[in-house]
Amino acid sequence: MRKISLYIDEDLWAKFKEVVLRKHRTLRKLSDEVENLLKESLVDEGIRQALKKISADIKIPKSPEEIKRERPMLRGPAAELLIREMRGNSIAKGLS
Repeated sequence: MRKISLYIDEDLWAKFKEVVLRKHRTLRKLSDEVENLLKESLVDEGIRQALKKISADIKIPKSPEEIKRERPMLRGPAAELLIREMRGNSIAKGLS
């Protein structure tokens, strides 16, 4: 382990501390959370490099918003409507 100093935007740091406090109910886990974020970042970068090395044409989404934007448009009625109709038909057959 090594102690380091960083310059971080005050608002960003305050929000991060709030998240850590809500998650762990203490601020003693700040270092652990920063370390976990760094590890995740390095793993993501390692995956990108490996995919690039094998010339894989795979795009790794970065946010839920990006995933929603790239989701294909569905054709036809929603599944819940189809299931309701199927259940209704099943009940109607049982009553007759």
